[in-house]
Parts: sequence; C-alpha cells; structure tokens
Amino acid sequence: MLKGPILWVLFLFFPLLNLGAQEIGPKKKLFKIDEIRVRGIKKVEKEAIIEKIISKKGMVLDNYTLKKDLDKIYSLKYFEFVEAHQKRSKGKNILEFIVKEKPIVTSIEFDGNDELDLDELSSQISTKEFSILDINTVKNDVKKLEKFYEEKGFYLASISFNVRQVSPENVEVTFKIQEFDKVKVKKIIFLGNKSFEDDQLKSIMQTNEEGLFSFMSDSGNFKEFNFQTDIERLKYFYQTKGYLQINVGTPEITVSEDKKWVFITIKVNEGPRFSINNIFFQGEVLFPERELKEKIELREGNVYSEEHLRKDIQKLTEIYQDEGYAFANVLRQINIVPGENKVDIEFSFEKGKIAYFGKIFVKGNTKTRDKVVRRELKIREGARYSGSALRQSKENVNRLGFFERGSVVFNTITPKGKDDVLDVEITVKEKNTGQITLGAGYSTATKGFLNASISQNNFAGKGQTLSFKLTLSGDQQEYNIGFTEPYLFDSTWSAGGRIFSNRSTLNDDYEVKRKGFSLQAGHPIFNEFTRLFASYNFTDTALKDVNNPLIVSSVENGISSSVRTTIETDKRDNRFEPSSGYFTSFSTEYVGVGGDKKWIKTETDLRYFKSVWGDLVFRSRLVAAKIGKNGKEIPINQRFTLGGPRNLRGYGIYDIGPKVEVVNPSTGLLAQYDLGGLFQTYTQLEFEHPLAREAGLKWVVFFDAGNVYDRYIGEDGNWDLKMDYGFGFRWFSPIGVLRFEFGYPLDSKVDGSQFHFDIGQLF
Repeated sequence: MLKGPILWVLFLFFPLLNLGAQEIGPKKKLFKIDEIRVRGIKKVEKEAIIEKIISKKGMVLDNYTLKKDLDKIYSLKYFEFVEAHQKRSKGKNILEFIVKEKPIVTSIEFDGNDELDLDELSSQISTKEFSILDINTVKNDVKKLEKFYEEKGFYLASISFNVRQVSPENVEVTFKIQEFDKVKVKKIIFLGNKSFEDDQLKSIMQTNEEGLFSFMSDSGNFKEFNFQTDIERLKYFYQTKGYLQINVGTPEITVSEDKKWVFITIKVNEGPRFSINNIFFQGEVLFPERELKEKIELREGNVYSEEHLRKDIQKLTEIYQDEGYAFANVLRQINIVPGENKVDIEFSFEKGKIAYFGKIFVKGNTKTRDKVVRRELKIREGARYSGSALRQSKENVNRLGFFERGSVVFNTITPKGKDDVLDVEITVKEKNTGQITLGAGYSTATKGFLNASISQNNFAGKGQTLSFKLTLSGDQQEYNIGFTEPYLFDSTWSAGGRIFSNRSTLNDDYEVKRKGFSLQAGHPIFNEFTRLFASYNFTDTALKDVNNPLIVSSVENGISSSVRTTIETDKRDNRFEPSSGYFTSFSTEYVGVGGDKKWIKTETDLRYFKSVWGDLVFRSRLVAAKIGKNGKEIPINQRFTLGGPRNLRGYGIYDIGPKVEVVNPSTGLLAQYDLGGLFQTYTQLEFEHPLAREAGLKWVVFFDAGNVYDRYIGEDGNWDLKMDYGFGFRWFSPIGVLRFEFGYPLDSKVDGSQFHFDIGQLF
C-alpha cells in the first residue's frame, strides 16, 4: 500500500507497473544499481537520504525494496512528494530519486493573545522558526496551545492556524487565538452524598468556587486538568473513609449564556462503609505475624482506609529492605466477605535477593560541595541495602534547606552485570540560600523603624552560615556579624560566634548602647536530631539621655559576662520553609562569670508544623522565659516586653509589659514608664496556604496570645492574656520572605490596628 501523497514513477524498463497502483503485485527483480542520485534537494543533505534507504550501490533492486525506500524518504517529513526513476548513462543503471522540499518556516506569529505573552506561548509549541514546515506538527501545536490556555483558566479559548506563502521556499505560520474571558466556577453541587457535607468535599478539590480573593490568584478558575484530578481526589477520600465501592459519576458542566461562569454538578453513589475482618500474611514471610501486625496501621475491626493500606505497604516493604532485600515486593489483595460489609486483607511477600549499595553520585549541585550532601547520608558504599537508611538520607538532605522543595531525588540504578548492587544517584536543584532582610513597622505608641541584613546559609557551598546585619534609622543603629560552621573540621561538632554593636532609642525612656561578642560550640546528644550547645557572651551596656526615674545608672550600665547552655531538637522537614515536624529549645543562661551584673535566665521555645491538607500548613509556636535575681538588681533594659511583628502582631513594640506611674522629676507631673517584667509567655498560631503558587505568594491567617508579668504568671491572680488576630500575605522572593501582616487586638481598651512589614520567616 502507498502511504501519503507519494508520486511513485517507474518507467522505461518497468512499463507494466501501474502509476499510483494500490497493489504492486508479486516481488520482481528490476535491475542492478550502479549509482544512486538525489535531485531537488537544497537544504537537506544527500547523506541524510542515502543512509535512510535500503537500496545500496551494487545490489539488485526489486519493486518491494523500492516501495519501502519511497516510504522511508517520505517519512523524513522534509518533502512534499518523492519520485523514483531509472536512468541509463554510459552503460550504467542509475537509481534517481527526485524530491520537492517542503518550505521553511521563516516566522511564527500569534494573533489575539492579550492575556498570555509570546514567551509563554512559544515555549508550548514544537514548530520553530527556520524549521521545515510540517502541517501535522502545526495541528498538534494547536492542541497544545488549547490545552495550555485551558490550564490557565481560559476554558473556552479557540485556536486555529494559517500558513501564508511569502516566497516559493518560505512560509509564515500564524496561530489565531480567541481567548474569551477566564471561566469562573459559580457553583459546585453534590448529589447523593450522605456521609459528608458539600463543604467538606469541596475542601478536597483544587477546583473552587470564586471567592473574595480570587482576583489575586487562580482560585475560582475552571481548569479541565485540575478538575479531572479532583474526581480522583474525591474517590480516594471516600476510600480512605471505608467506602470501597464509591462511584463518582460523570460531572455535568453547564456554561452560562455569557460564557463567564460554569456550574458543576457531581453525582456520588457512596455505597456501604467497609470494616476490616481479617488480615493475612502470605508468601515469603520473614517475621512473626504478631510483629508484622504491630508495624501496620490497619487493625482488624477498624474501618478500612486506602491511605493506611498504602502506608502499610511502604512500611512492610521497608522492613524487608532493611534486611538487605532491596527488590522486595509486597502485594495486596482485598476480598469482600460475602453478605457483610467487611473485607479480608491479604499481604503477599516476594523478598527477592539481598543487595548492596554501590557507588553514590551527587548531581545538580553547582555550588554546594559534595561533602555537604554526603555527610547527611545514612547509607554507605558497600553496605547492605537499607530502605529506612535511604529514606532518612533523603529527609536529611531536604532538611538542609539548600535545595528547591521537591527537587531532591534519590534514584537507584543497577550497574550492568551486577544484579545484587544498587548505585545511588542523588539529584538536587539548588535554590538561593542568601537572604536580604528588610523590616519596617509603625504604631501610634512608637516611632517607625527600618532594618536590613544579609545572610548566606550555604556560604561558599560548605553549609556554613555567614550573616551581616545593619540597622540604620533615626531610632536605631546596629551592626552584627556572625559565622557558624555546622561541621567543625568535618566532625559532628559545630562552632560559631558573632560580634555586635548597637545603639537604640526605640524606647522613649532612654538611649542604650551595647557592644560585645559571643562564642558557641555544639555537639549531638542522644541522637542526630538533638544537640547540646554551650556559649559564652560578653556585653558592655551604656545608657544615656535617661528619661525614666526608675532607672539607676549603676544597675543599667556595665559589663555582663555569661555562659549559656541550650538543648535543641530539630525534626522539621525543612529548616527554612517547614511544612511538618517540630523544633524544641530549652536554655539556661547564667550571668555573673565576672562582669558587673548577675541574673539567671531560662527560656523554652516550642514549634510545631503540620500539613493539614494539600498545601495548607498549620504552624504554631509557644515561648516562655523567666529572669531570676542572683544577688543583684536586674536592669530594666533586660526585662521583658512584647508587641511588634515578631510576637504579638496586634500591638506595637513595647506596648505589652508592666508599667508604672511616677512623678517625672523634671516636670513634676505624673507619667507612665515601662518597668518590664521578669516572666513572659506567648503563643502564635497560623494557617498558611499558597495564593499564587507559581509566583511564590502565600496567604496567612493568625492568632497570637501572651503577656508579660512582674515575676510569674498568675501572680496576685493575674492570668490576663493579651490576644490578637489578623491576616497577611507572604512573598517568597529572591531576596527573602516578604511579610505584610495586619494585626487586630482583642482588647476593648486598645483602639486601632497594626500593620507590619517584615522580611524573613517568623518562626
């Protein structure tokens, strides 16, 4: 059979062959080929054609070989038609192919694209300028563009194309686009759902009804791909709740007459809810049944959950892999008990052979040194394979925070001829670990402030932290240089220090100047996630322009010399953008190792992070701190106050804390002064979710509560807590995390609200 518009011409010695015939008849020898020529090519190399065909100089050509050669040449997609001729010259038989080349695409135009720019559209198509025109490729490009518009929310976009001849050998391709407006989801209706409310099912879906902030993001846009994924999400959700026979019908999508809105109706047939009858283990079982049942989450008598089943398969596979069986396979079979809403679950094991880790490679780290990644690994070359060690290694590398979220990939590769060895290829994609931090704030009680800092969390690609902080404003000047080496001399010891100098008049009662330095060393204790730190701190403090009769210069001024011990446990999945895990810190500082001052300060800092659903992250923090006397009075400038962008965001800086009214000696009038407290506690609760994921924009809602007390919470019956709530936006920009937050105090005695702008993560 002839394929495509091939003009197959054979004459002279082949008069019996019918031009354009659908059948070429029995196989016949035609002639011996003395030479092969190609005529009509201008841009395509002759060798590209000769290498493609079967016919060669010296062989005897037959009609079947010739047909295959014509098909092969045409399949190159370079030619509009192909002819084959036999020529005789000087007693030689010459096989000559005559071709006509397709035109070149000299330019590609887009007409009608108002919402999407040229770069976005050009990246989606396969047709390129100065390539040979292929109409089928152009047609496929139309489909790609329509799909791309659909993903961007232009569900009704229509695209066609036009090819214009600009010269005998050149054409111009134009894609004509009718975008229409983005289609918004007006209403999502569920029918047949009895066990779950509509709102609960809607919260699972990426497709959302248009809301208050839809204009700032893709929320509310209808995208076909996301919607099809949502159907699978709904099925999976029901299956995690025991509804094995859930059936989600084909949704009905109705477009409004003005083509701006869609109404979606989803029919659900829930079916019965299943519980677990029995759990069996079959095949190559290496562990006692009791031990296997303790490892899994599924329990006999509990409601069946597809999510628990998936996790259990991962756990069972991993315990086999920890014995070296890298290729272990755990199969599952679910059998419905006849006449009952119960299922039997059967796990079947295939252990495979024991394997060992081969070579370990790190790729994609153009800046970060290999050893920074390798020292986080729990696997070793030549060691027996371990699934949990491989998983923990990936978690540790992610926890560094030096790489893009989701970019850390561990691939295992079996080298040729070694079926019991697995090489590990670690692929990473580095992100900007430097951060420029700017901060500003204003309240009616305090003046405005502005600060800036530069930090590099992966200095010189060695995992070191180098920071420089500079604050310049009318009320504050600060200089701070710090350095931390997390693996001193490639050991498990960490070390660091900082030098600082600052002057501040943020408190109207005085101007304070401080300068000094600190040194710190740390080492793991108990496990790799818990470290003990010891530090020495030296600070020289001087107050002037004092406008607070409570302040005694001999108490405030002088040198404080202290040692501080801290125990930290860090189980966050990422140090700089956590979405799960926790962080705890317990510290005690003893001031009085020489110097002029003495006190003891203890502090507890607890943080917890959890991915609630999808990209919605719950973040929480609880801080408590106490200063105790140690034979001398405690300076007011060291006592606690709260308020501002880093703790209670509904209040201004220094707004919260004990205050007293005394007579101002210079005016003779009563005035209120900050006394500060010896005990503080506060908590912060947040929900954070992407607003525009591609742009790195997130929204956040928060609640803060806390207070500062004279000596301890509950003293003289004082259990009062200052509370606030608010919302904000965060942009994960190249220079750091920009935070714009509005706080509203829950206190009838406080008027107004607070706006805070800050750069850098809160906690």
